[in-house]
Amino acid sequence: MKIQTSVRVDEAFYRDAKKVFDAFGMTFGDAVNLFLAKVAMEKKIPFELTLPSEELLKKAETTDNQTNASAPSNEDKEFKEFISLAFNP
Repeated sequence: MKIQTSVRVDEAFYRDAKKVFDAFGMTFGDAVNLFLAKVAMEKKIPFELTLPSEELLKKAETTDNQTNASAPSNEDKEFKEFISLAFNP
């Protein structure tokens, strides 16, 4: 039995991930179900979660204190560094 749910996701992540799913012949729903199945089977998040470094936290704090500061896009070096630190061992 399947249920319907909704989730809010970052548009850029969705667009980039959808290209990968398409290459595998998967829909977004297929990918979500695959993730959920992996979590259910292993009883854990299927990748390591880590916290950002002190240096990155200081950069984020500096950015928070700036007026007119824009959020980094997924092409920015700082964003890639954050993702690398947050999601890779």
